[in-house]
Amino acid sequence: MSAHSVSASAPRPLGDPADLVGQWVRVRTDGTVGLLLTADDASWSMRTPTGLRSGLGRLAAEPVAERSQAKSARRRLRAMMDDPSSRAAEDLDLLEAQLAVHP
Repeated sequence: MSAHSVSASAPRPLGDPADLVGQWVRVRTDGTVGLLLTADDASWSMRTPTGLRSGLGRLAAEPVAERSQAKSARRRLRAMMDDPSSRAAEDLDLLEAQLAVHP
């Protein structure tokens, strides 16, 4: 039996998208980063710094674990924090907490 390394950027098997609800995720197909609000095998929705996004079918995404993946989202959320009607402060707190788990 031989052991071989797996690239850190290699695609990981998709788990149940419902397990990612409430987390900041990066969509594999286009790199969009957002807070996953709902997900199942048929549809999904997420809140991004630029608005709501949804889709049909199974979401191919992974949790945001590196600051480089969240750079743009963090910048946009900070810019929106003065708007009392936005959830930017709450979303930024969630994103920062998630990133803190993955130093």
